[in-house]
Amino acid sequence: MISVIFLLAVAGCGSVKQPVTGSGTEAAGGYERVTGPSGTDEPPSSTVPGTDAGDPTVDGGVPDTGGPTEGARPGTPQEYAEPDYQLLQSASVDLDDDGVNEQILVVRAVVPDETGTSDRVEGRLLISNGDGERQIVFCTKENDLSGLLSGIEFEDLDGDGAVDVFIVIPGYGASFSYSGYFIYSYKKDKSHSFTSDNTLADFIESFGFSWTKGGNLLTITNRKHGFSADIVIEGTEGQGPPEEIMRQYAERTWIEPVPVDISEDSRLSLVKGSGKAEIKVPLPVFGAATVNMIAEIDLFYRIDSDFSPILMRCEVIDFSGNGKMKAGSFEVAAE
Repeated sequence: MISVIFLLAVAGCGSVKQPVTGSGTEAAGGYERVTGPSGTDEPPSSTVPGTDAGDPTVDGGVPDTGGPTEGARPGTPQEYAEPDYQLLQSASVDLDDDGVNEQILVVRAVVPDETGTSDRVEGRLLISNGDGERQIVFCTKENDLSGLLSGIEFEDLDGDGAVDVFIVIPGYGASFSYSGYFIYSYKKDKSHSFTSDNTLADFIESFGFSWTKGGNLLTITNRKHGFSADIVIEGTEGQGPPEEIMRQYAERTWIEPVPVDISEDSRLSLVKGSGKAEIKVPLPVFGAATVNMIAEIDLFYRIDSDFSPILMRCEVIDFSGNGKMKAGSFEVAAE
C-alpha cells in the first residue's frame, strides 16, 4: 500500500485568456499583431530575450527550427516592447494543415500589477504564420515556483486534420505535485484549460464504497454506470478489529477531483495510440486519512469537433502490495 501526504493547493492557471482576431489591438483575450510588409510594424532585428532554449527538440520530437536568431525573419515571432520575456520553448510546426509551418515561441512574461507592488507571471504562446502573429495566454500565476509548463506536444486532438497544441502545466502542494493542461487549436482559434473540472464533482458523487463483513476487500461502485470493482486493503492485522477498520474505509474513503502526479507512469499526459489521441487524468483515491492513498481512478478524455474534452472511459487501479494492478474499467455513456 502506497502512502502519500496530500495537502490540496489550487494553481492559478484556470483562468485562460482566449486569442483575439483584431490586428494591432489588445483585449482580455490576448493579442494579435501584424508584422512584416503586410502590416504596420516592421519586425525588429533583435532576438527574443531569455535563456537558452535547451534541447533542439521539444516534446514529441519536433525540430526546434523556429527559435530566435540574429536578424529575425519577417513572419517569425518577434520581440515585443516588454523587456521581461524569457524563452521557454520554440518549434516550427504546421498548425493549420496548409503545408506551411507556423513559427512558435513559448515565453514567460512578467506582468506588474496596477500598484507596482507585486508581479504575476504569464505563460504565452507567440505563433506567427508569415502574415501576422497571435499571442495566447495559456497560464497565469501569482508566483512561478512550480514553473509554467512541464511539457508541450503537437498532435491532432480533434480529428480535423490539423495539429493542435497540448501543454502540461505543473502545480505543487506541501509534499506532492499535480498538473493541469491547456490545449489550443490554431485552425479553429479555440482553446480549453483544465485544472480541476467542476463537472468532476457530480461524476465523483456517483461513486460509493462498501465492504463485506469478514473480508478485506473494499468495493468501489459507480451506480450511474453500473460498475463495481474490489480494492484490497492490506496491513489490517494488529491494528484492531478488521471489521472496524474496514468500516472506516467504507465510510471515509474519497476521490479527490485534482489530477495528482502519482508516479512517473501515472500523471496527466497525452496518450497516443492507433486511434484518436486521449488525455489521461489520474485522480487519487484516499482511504481513511490523507496519508493513505489506496488507489487511483484514471479518466480518459477525447477532444470533440467543438474542441471540448469529453470523458470516454475510466480505469480503477488498485495499489496492492508494492505494485499496482488494474481492478476494472468502464465506458462512460454519452449523456
